Amino acid sequence: MKAYLLAFLMALAMAPAQAQSAECEAQHFFEKNPGCGAGVRGFKCIELDVRHSVDENGKEFIYAWNFGDGAIQNGYLTEYCYKNYGTYTISLDLLDPKTKLVVRNELTKTVTLLPPIEYQIDSVQQLNVNFQYDSALLPSIHVKNVYWNFDAHYACGKSTSHTFADRGFHLVAIGVTGTQEGNAVSGCTLMGVFIRKEK
Repeated sequence: MKAYLLAFLMALAMAPAQAQSAECEAQHFFEKNPGCGAGVRGFKCIELDVRHSVDENGKEFIYAWNFGDGAIQNGYLTEYCYKNYGTYTISLDLLDPKTKLVVRNELTKTVTLLPPIEYQIDSVQQLNVNFQYDSALLPSIHVKNVYWNFDAHYACGKSTSHTFADRGFHLVAIGVTGTQEGNAVSGCTLMGVFIRKEK
């Protein structure tokens, strides 16, 4: 499989970092930064459904969705696919069916669609793997804290080890906090680990 340099998330790298205590706060870091996980990345389509919140008085209106990129759709339930990744502000307006004027704004929501991360895959044979943070992963950040997520098993520190339960492919999330040009920032990336079968 083709190896890629670990890509970093500039959007997260520019986010304000949280103050860290002496204890390991890896789980807290990844809960606050859900974009670090591969499962929430790579999607451009969203589904919006307000059928459960429509009351009898609201059924007379037109439900008009504005997706923040110039596209508009009507209905209680709608699905939309963006052409590009990015951050968009979605709004839902109630329109008078006769005048087509806005009666009220029902909701406004900001969504961020993140591209998949390209990452390298390291192949090893043993289930217990030692990890060392490489400053080349996020070169623009002067790193203070490093956080690891091994399938919801967490660790802290620039070096750590983890024993995987089984062989095969595992995705490891790496998060950092530190400074960039004097500002407190956080960032994250992914790495793949393939544990080969014993010979």
